[in-house]
Amino acid sequence: MRKKDNLQFGIKFWVIFASIIIVIAGIKEMASLVTPLFLALFITAICYGPFIWLQKKGMPEILSLIAVIFGIAFVTALIGAVLGTSISGFIDKMPFYEERFNNYWVEMNHWFMSLGWLEKNSGLEQHIKPSSIVSIAGSIFTGLGNLMSDFLLVLIVVIFMLLEISMFIKKMKLISTDSLRNVDNIMHNMNTYFGTKTITSLITGVFIAVSLAIIGVDFPILWGFLAFLLNFIPNIGSIIAAIPAVLLALVQLGLTSAIETTVIYLIVNGVIGNMVEPKLMGKNLGLSSLIVFLSMIFWGWILGTVGMLLAVPLTMTIKIIFDSMEETKHIGLLMGDESSIEHYKENKIHIKNKLP
Repeated sequence: MRKKDNLQFGIKFWVIFASIIIVIAGIKEMASLVTPLFLALFITAICYGPFIWLQKKGMPEILSLIAVIFGIAFVTALIGAVLGTSISGFIDKMPFYEERFNNYWVEMNHWFMSLGWLEKNSGLEQHIKPSSIVSIAGSIFTGLGNLMSDFLLVLIVVIFMLLEISMFIKKMKLISTDSLRNVDNIMHNMNTYFGTKTITSLITGVFIAVSLAIIGVDFPILWGFLAFLLNFIPNIGSIIAAIPAVLLALVQLGLTSAIETTVIYLIVNGVIGNMVEPKLMGKNLGLSSLIVFLSMIFWGWILGTVGMLLAVPLTMTIKIIFDSMEETKHIGLLMGDESSIEHYKENKIHIKNKLP
């Protein structure tokens, strides 16, 4: 009997494992089609809160949908106009930045040599080329512009997703109360996470843009938007967002401005990330740093650059689903940060107190 159970478990494990591999391979093969769909899912999660809020205020579902869609279209048009100008200006100025960057790099090499940290003719210039850094930045912004061209498809998918959410909840009510409770819990946690993350990311982006404009760094709106986007990636995102802005401040304005820019990023991300966000977010809605890093590698490998941006929202959605079901709560705990441990302990104590 025991051998039979072990055999069934082994077969079940390998079937599930093979299915996961097939799904991953399929997603990677169809990345160009799947990426806009995942982006639409991300936007839908952000828009779900306002969509439901308008309905609770007495607005009919169709009018709520129209209001949300107009809001998305307006914000996208505004961002597209401002961002398009900034990206175009940055690409036009790339030769100037590259020249200044090369000059700084030569001066830095001479300084290292004078301190004895670097030998002459070490070939460091051949191994690390500042021009390649500028080129990478340009290619990233070009890719971002190409993504905006797919926005019409994304917008259409968002419309259908928002309409289907309400219908999906109605269907779940007919199936079972437990299923509805799980769906409500998942939607509530997703709404809390994405709503809070959007607000804190927006505050971060605005503070960064205004601060860089005061210092005099070129294209402050571009760096503010980048800070907004990458703030959805905990721990790592704020560092990635700071690097191009600090390098540009160094090349354009000098060492003092680069230090000021670094301090601004540290203060803004430190206050919002460590003080404001945890209070608004609550417990059990965090991911461990290792999971964040691995998810960026995994989704980046499957979907490319956009996959790295969507990695944390996608992984967070999976964690929320795991947390909402009793059978998979332990997986959600393993994916979480320290707050997940506290939440898990409190939940166990609460269950024990309820037992007779």
